Amino acid sequence: MLALLQLMSTSSGPLGTRNAQRELASRGMELSESSVSRLLRQMDARGWTTPVGTKGRTLSREGRRRAAEAVLAHRASNSLQHAVRDAKDLLDLLRARLAVESAVAGDAARAPEGDQLQRLQDLCDQHVRVVGRAPMIEQPGLRFHRGVVEMSTNRMLKVAAEMMLAPHLDRVEAVLDTILATRRDEEKVVAEHQAVLDRIRRQDPAGAEEAMRAHFEAMIAAVETSIVGGNEVLVQRLLDWVPDVTHL
Repeated sequence: MLALLQLMSTSSGPLGTRNAQRELASRGMELSESSVSRLLRQMDARGWTTPVGTKGRTLSREGRRRAAEAVLAHRASNSLQHAVRDAKDLLDLLRARLAVESAVAGDAARAPEGDQLQRLQDLCDQHVRVVGRAPMIEQPGLRFHRGVVEMSTNRMLKVAAEMMLAPHLDRVEAVLDTILATRRDEEKVVAEHQAVLDRIRRQDPAGAEEAMRAHFEAMIAAVETSIVGGNEVLVQRLLDWVPDVTHL
């Protein structure tokens, strides 16, 4: 959907479904015409696009804003990925996420919606079922954090959090999970996520913020313990493995 926004922002006129499908395919995103049409209808419903008869769609003012944010977030997340070069950078990223995501959790607890709460609960339940059976990158832990961000109504906090949770950083997250797997019981991670959710459900902003802070403090402590325990070379090798992503 963000790729469609970017396509439309550079189009000289209305963009139709078939042309949008071809442009996406040229960028390595193979979608059926019906899938592209469905995405465009969702963008209409969100007020991001405006249909122009049979010619296609153009971006609304809100759509242009969203497209600009998507481009900036992509560039920032790429820069952030390249900035995570060693164990100290990894710890600095975690500390930055602690500050931002704790505030996000508190904001999410102010007026949570039922379907959002259910989605987070489903992720927690799914996480319980797959503990120890799949790499964390394939598990719902990371999606839980992204789900909390989606609940926030503070746009500046969301932009900051989304930058640090962008898909371009999934490999950095995989490095972190590999480190933590040797230092933490994954069931504790699930319990910490559940604690955050419980406080959001109770509409307890201070409690949600504190629960998220405790979750990150535990992760930071585990990474620090791993480094002190002599695993800094392993951490460096894993970070060196992170690929250089510079394209959409």
